[in-house]
Amino acid sequence: MSSDTTSRETVATAVEQVDDPDAWDSFVRRCDGPPFALWGWSEAAATYGHERWHLALRANGEIVAGIPVVAVESQLFGSKLVSPPYGERGSVLTTDAAPADAERRLLERVRDLADDRSVDFVSLRGRDLGDVPEFESRTRFVTFSIPVTDEASMWEAIKDSRSRQIRQAEENDALTYTVGTSVDDLREYYRLYLRSVRGHGTPPHAFEFYRTIWDRLADAGDVHLGMVRRNGELINGIINFTVGDTVFQWGVVTDYERRDLNGGSLLIWKTLQQAANEGYDAYELGRTREGSGVYMFKKSFGGEKTWYDDYHYFPTGDAELPHPDADQYERLKEIWKRLPVPVTRVLGPPIRQSVTL
Repeated sequence: MSSDTTSRETVATAVEQVDDPDAWDSFVRRCDGPPFALWGWSEAAATYGHERWHLALRANGEIVAGIPVVAVESQLFGSKLVSPPYGERGSVLTTDAAPADAERRLLERVRDLADDRSVDFVSLRGRDLGDVPEFESRTRFVTFSIPVTDEASMWEAIKDSRSRQIRQAEENDALTYTVGTSVDDLREYYRLYLRSVRGHGTPPHAFEFYRTIWDRLADAGDVHLGMVRRNGELINGIINFTVGDTVFQWGVVTDYERRDLNGGSLLIWKTLQQAANEGYDAYELGRTREGSGVYMFKKSFGGEKTWYDDYHYFPTGDAELPHPDADQYERLKEIWKRLPVPVTRVLGPPIRQSVTL
């Protein structure tokens, strides 16, 4: 063992709860993200009443390793500890100054927390942690990561059928692309979001959830709201997060009655161009299931297929992980698709708060 490692282990604190949002976010940014680990993200989760912890190790007074954890209680989907809920990936974050046993110590604390609360399971999302005692690794979801280089190289990587759709949308004078900058823009996006997720048979988040993310992350420049309109009417929207060197795609919404206009393809291309212009290294297309329609859409943009490594701990032994796409929910989805949008806006958030995907 090197003297450097010994020194770091000697000064590292015990695992503690961090209560300083600025100190926590500074640590996350030193780790190059992801945005789903930022304080504002768990604060948005807390609007549903979920309890949260920001567990960390310090060395010489500075946070060097940490994990945000949110507790979600649900009779339908089980009680669980999640890091992070509603986001693509997060789990344990470490800096170069972290002690060699930082991950082990943090995960032991999470495991103890799960045992104390008697949850059904723990879900740590999107990071390869290697062999972790008592945790089981499962790869159920995939993403595509696009290297952000010059526009010509990124365009060359896009499949011909997709690039033709982008060109058609660019040549359509009725379509315009803008970047949302205000809460009014966010409200417009949310109205389309309500219609879009109803089309999937999915309950929506509350607007307060989105507003909290906007209020906490937009001022720091971490939120990009892309909007495609047809003759002034919003038909496609996207929320991307830009923390560190990566652009993280998160919330894509579509007016399905206008999908033949290829505004969704245009939207991705415009945000790829922006990523290149602003000097980011990668564009991550978000979590999806292999073989789905969304999977094939994302694949057509030429990124590298990458599996998300999710780790689970079951305090009482192995358990079946709930999945909203399971066959048992298909009938409920069909019913949901027929509900009026104002009804889904009221009934949806109490359900959606328990679906942590």
